[in-house]
Amino acid sequence: MSVKVTDTTAKGQIQFIQNHQTPLDAGEYKIELEQTIKIDNINNDTFTSNLTFVVQGNRFELNPEEIHAVFPPAGSFGDRSHLLPHIALKSSTLPWERLAQSGNQNAPWLAILVIHEEEKLLRTIQKETILETTFSDSQNKELTQEQKEQLWQHLLSGSIGWIELIDDEAIIVDKSNRKSEKLESEFAELEEQIEAILAQFENTKIITLKKLQQTSTGTIKWPGVTLQTGQQEDDKVSVIDVPKKLLSEILPTIHDLEYLAHVRQVTTGDNENSEPLSLVISNRLPKKEGISTAYLVSLEDRYNNNGEFNYQSATDEDYIRLIVLKSWSFSCTEPEESFMGLLTNLDKDTLKLPTQNNPQADQYLTKGYLPLPHYLRQGGKTFSWYHSPLIPGENSTNLALSQLSVRSADQLIAYNPKTGLFDISYAAAWQLGQLLALQDKQFATSLFNWKRNNAQKLAQNNQQALFPHLFPDRNSNSTDNDFPEDIKSWFEQLGLLYDVPFNYLVPDEQMLPSESIRFFCLDWFWVESLLDGAFSIGRVQDSDVQQDSNNNPLIGEAKQITGFLMRSEVVSGWPDLQIDGSESSINGDLPMVENQKLKILRRDRLSEDVLICLFDGEIRTVDISLKPEGLHFGFNNDETGNLWRELRDPKNGTEMSNWKVQPIPWKDENQTVVNINDLANRIKEELKNQNEIDDSAPFTAAQFALQMIQGAEKVRLKKLN
Repeated sequence: MSVKVTDTTAKGQIQFIQNHQTPLDAGEYKIELEQTIKIDNINNDTFTSNLTFVVQGNRFELNPEEIHAVFPPAGSFGDRSHLLPHIALKSSTLPWERLAQSGNQNAPWLAILVIHEEEKLLRTIQKETILETTFSDSQNKELTQEQKEQLWQHLLSGSIGWIELIDDEAIIVDKSNRKSEKLESEFAELEEQIEAILAQFENTKIITLKKLQQTSTGTIKWPGVTLQTGQQEDDKVSVIDVPKKLLSEILPTIHDLEYLAHVRQVTTGDNENSEPLSLVISNRLPKKEGISTAYLVSLEDRYNNNGEFNYQSATDEDYIRLIVLKSWSFSCTEPEESFMGLLTNLDKDTLKLPTQNNPQADQYLTKGYLPLPHYLRQGGKTFSWYHSPLIPGENSTNLALSQLSVRSADQLIAYNPKTGLFDISYAAAWQLGQLLALQDKQFATSLFNWKRNNAQKLAQNNQQALFPHLFPDRNSNSTDNDFPEDIKSWFEQLGLLYDVPFNYLVPDEQMLPSESIRFFCLDWFWVESLLDGAFSIGRVQDSDVQQDSNNNPLIGEAKQITGFLMRSEVVSGWPDLQIDGSESSINGDLPMVENQKLKILRRDRLSEDVLICLFDGEIRTVDISLKPEGLHFGFNNDETGNLWRELRDPKNGTEMSNWKVQPIPWKDENQTVVNINDLANRIKEELKNQNEIDDSAPFTAAQFALQMIQGAEKVRLKKLN
């Protein structure tokens, strides 16, 4: 079942789908064919044939490329204590390729467990780690294998108690629970080395599938697993060991799981469908003022026929082992670190260094220049001024590309006799263009061949003009000034600064500090210098210069391109931002009229937290909002910490302030674990009271997702005049 909601801002449609189930679950299948031939007066013959095939799918690991986004972002800060963490996967079928309960097609095998920082998972160490480590005493003598055996026993001893034996490994005891703060006798001098080794072991452990094949009934409970075709015993897998008491408090029930995964697809205003994403949501809220870690775990076949998790008769002191496919940590701090808070508090300026109260220097700094060391050919040293193509204001240079066609970068070095300093900006751009072209061998070869062919055609045309009687059948002026498509595309990409190293765009980190946005104009002569440097392939003699000048498809009018660079956690945390730019300075919350919007020429993440956006025209106002793929789930809240869920009209997704679920049903309020199944029932009941759904109709994960999704937040940024 699916639910469609119209997004008027994006002029598109969001579709929530209950699930995308595969025709066949992952596993091994056998086909048996039998054919019986009957012929009169002859014995019947029966022929049989067997065919085995395997449906493979993710089971023990998840390729990072299969992850679209996680929320909250890894390593981020912000007030997320009212939001449910989730992961968006590029495969729309992945959560249902296996099942948490055999035969229950609505129970996905993936779930997100949120663990707070004070909740200790089991950390263990294997004896081989100590035996394979090189230890040296105070006299730089290495410990023998016999001494390492003694060290292991010393750590286990009742008087020391730094580790406790469990199965074929040992529990790393927390410092506060050790029997002794110090090691004794000849091992006392090894304390720092041992502490460093123990600190390396995290909550997530890497083991082999061979170990997972075996059922464990000791302190660590594990039901065992049967390997399938393509899975090897020495394959590595990540696991966590969760205290049974903690797991029983935070683990989703089988009914919860049915609501905690769904599929989402977006249709744009052009009726183009995005690739569907599957989303898995947690049932636990992050901890306020603390660090939380989200674990995407496998619950494959961990629930029995009664819908109960198989704890294997574990006590509260035992641990339950779970396979981990992805984990990430984040902090819940002040609201300023939220999507709205981060964007609202961005440092807004143009791309330049702070002034230095030096009139001569400041006239350059305010224009986006940076002083760089310059080593002269005669051996002397000075410094020169350089500015990137992203300048604070419009460039006054009015040279055209047709006036370039230079033979070397030196021709574009400008000298200021008043200061005795050089401006190397355009020379650097030209040299870079040439290097980028030479670096791309296929492009350089194609460009050179195009130039050579045009030169030959020009020579033939000249001969035809001089001796027309010798060329009666040849058309005149047969040169072709148009680039082939591959060369044209290469130059178009370069003109938008693709493949230009970041330090050419932002030559100093101070120009783009953390949590900042910098508006700029594109210096078109810098770009023309870059393009001419690339076009200079094969330009050796004066005749080549003249040829390039007369036969250059790059010649055109200067373009007015503006844009911004943003360096913020918003870029890493919300990879699919919706960005609109306008040439008008729009006041307040007035909507951005469609015909005011500028065409986006380029929008790219240059790094994990840096975004560049180029517009065709002069930008004055930017609206940044969340696309449907980046929306998250959670509850309405206020300053006092109260939580409630404001419901939406199922027909159009509009939030209805008088349709509420309050208070929130908790499975364990102290542990901030939500009773998802009860919450879904209360949502259904409220919608029934509003005559929006039929009581007899099932309430699905798609409907639940629609009601739990948080509204798209939008921030308007205006360029400073």
